[in-house]
Amino acid sequence: MDLINSAEILIIDDQALAQNFLKKSLESLGYKHIKIAESAKHALQLCQEQNFSIILCSFNLSRDRDGFHLFEEMKVKGYIRPTTTFIFVSAETSPALVNSVVELQPDDFLVKPFTAKELKIRLERVLSRKDKLKSVYRAIESKKYNKAIQLIDNHLENPKLAKLAPFLVRIKGDTLLAMEAYEEAERYYHSILEKYRFAWAQVGLVKALLALDKNETAEAILTRLVERPESRLAALDLLGQFHLHNDDFEKAYADFNQAAELSPRNIDRHKNVLNLARLIHDHNAQFETAKNIAKYGKRSIHDSPDLYLTVARAGVDYALTLSEEESAPILRQSEKYIEEIKKEFPNAKLAKEKINVTKARIHYLKNEQAQAQQLIQSALYGNSQSQNIEDDIDKAKAFHELGHKDAALELLENIGETNFGNEVSQKVMEQYLKQEAQERRDIPFSPRELNNMAVGFYSKNQLEPAIQTFSDALRLMPKNVRIALNFLQVLVDQKKRQGLKAHHQPMFDKCMILLSTEKMDDKQQRRFEILRSKANNEGSEFDTINEKI
Repeated sequence: MDLINSAEILIIDDQALAQNFLKKSLESLGYKHIKIAESAKHALQLCQEQNFSIILCSFNLSRDRDGFHLFEEMKVKGYIRPTTTFIFVSAETSPALVNSVVELQPDDFLVKPFTAKELKIRLERVLSRKDKLKSVYRAIESKKYNKAIQLIDNHLENPKLAKLAPFLVRIKGDTLLAMEAYEEAERYYHSILEKYRFAWAQVGLVKALLALDKNETAEAILTRLVERPESRLAALDLLGQFHLHNDDFEKAYADFNQAAELSPRNIDRHKNVLNLARLIHDHNAQFETAKNIAKYGKRSIHDSPDLYLTVARAGVDYALTLSEEESAPILRQSEKYIEEIKKEFPNAKLAKEKINVTKARIHYLKNEQAQAQQLIQSALYGNSQSQNIEDDIDKAKAFHELGHKDAALELLENIGETNFGNEVSQKVMEQYLKQEAQERRDIPFSPRELNNMAVGFYSKNQLEPAIQTFSDALRLMPKNVRIALNFLQVLVDQKKRQGLKAHHQPMFDKCMILLSTEKMDDKQQRRFEILRSKANNEGSEFDTINEKI
C-alpha cells in the first residue's frame, strides 16, 4: 500500500479519452498523485519540475515527437532511472514498433484496449520487482557495479526472491559487461547456457567474446541468432561490429542497414549506415539514409539544422554520379532541404559559409561556374578548420570540384584526431577520411567528368587512356552500372583488337562480377548480354559507347 500512496505518476498521451481512462483506472486502484501531459514537450517540462516514479506513455504521440524519441531524451536527461517504472501503451503492434520497444527495454508494454484489472496486474508486478530490487538498481545507477554484483548474488540465494531469478541473472550479465569484466562475463554466460538457451544470454556471450577477440566463436553464434526473430535485431548490430572489426565494410553496411529497416527510429544506427554507405561509395543509399535521419529525427533530441544540411550534402554527392538530366531532381531536393533549415529553425545561428559551400557545389553541378566560384571565395581565402568535421569535408569537396585541388588536400590532411562518439563511428570515419584524402590526391576529377573523358578517349580510338580513366571512375563509383558497362565495352574492344594485357584482366573480372550482381534496367541488361557474348567471341558487332553521365 505504501508503494501506491507514495507513487508519483505521469500519464503521457495526446488523446483525451485515453488520458481519462488511465487516470480513472489508477484512481480506482488507490493512486492519488497523478499528472497528465498531452505532448512530449509538456512531459519534459513536468519532468524538469519533479521526479516521477511511474510513467505511462503512449508510443504513438503525434504532436511533436513519438514515444521512442521521448523515451530516448528522458533517459539522456536523467528523467528515467533504473528505479523508475516506465510502461509504453499502444494499440499498434507492427514489427517496427515492437522492435523499437524491445530495443528501448521499458519495464512493460501494454497493448490497447486493456482493462483496469490488467493495468493493476502489470503495475503491481513491476512495482513489486522494482521495490525488492531497488538496492541493486541504485547501485547500478551510481555505477557501483561490484556492489550490484554482490547484492544480486545475495538475492539469488534468497528463496523468497526465487520468482525474480530470471531478472536477476540477466541484470548480473549486463552488469558484468558494463564493468568490462569480459572474461568473467564469458564464464557466467556459458554457465547460464548450460541450463537454458536464452537468446539474451547468447547475445551477452557474443558481446563478451567480441571484446576478448574470440571472433570465430562469436561469428558462429551470431549466424544462428540472426535467424531467430527475438534476437535478429541485436545479432545484426553485433554482426555489423564483427565485420567492421575485420575491415569488411560492405558486409558491415548490409548488417546495419538490415537492422535499421527492422527498427527505423534509431538515429544513431542510421548514422552508422550513412557513414558506411559513403565509405563504400553507395551514394544513392547515403542520400536515402540521410533523408530517413531527417524524417525520424524531426523534433527529437537529434533534430538540428545540420541534419537537413546533411541531406543536402548527400544529395550533391549522389548527383555527382548521375547524368545532368538525372541529377536535376536530386539537386532540387538538396535545395529544398536547405530552404527547410530556414523554415524549421528560423532563429538558428547557422554559419552562412557552410550553407554557401553546399550551394556552391550545387551551382557547380548545374554548370553555373561563376555563381559557384563567387560563393566559395570566402571559404577559400579564410581556409581554416571549423568546429565541425563534416563542414570541413564538404568544404574540401567543394574546393576539389571547383579546381582548388591543393586547398582541398591541405584541408583534408590537416583534419586531426577527432572523437566521433562511438566505436563504430570512430572506425568508419577514420577510414573514410583516409580514403577521401587518398582519392582526391590520386584522382583530380569527379565520376561524371571521368566517365565523359573516357568516352571521349574511346571515340578517338585511344583505348589505353580510356581504360585508365574508366578504372579511376569505377574506383570512385564501384557500384555504378553505367560506368561498368562503358568500361566493359572498352575492355571487350581491347580484347578483340589486341587481347587483354595482364593488368586489364582484374578490371575485366571486376566489371563482369558487378554487372552480374547489380540490378539493371532492360536496356542495360540487353547491352550486358551483347558484351558478354562478344567477350566470348559470340554474337555480332555492337554500337560504340554513347552513354555520358
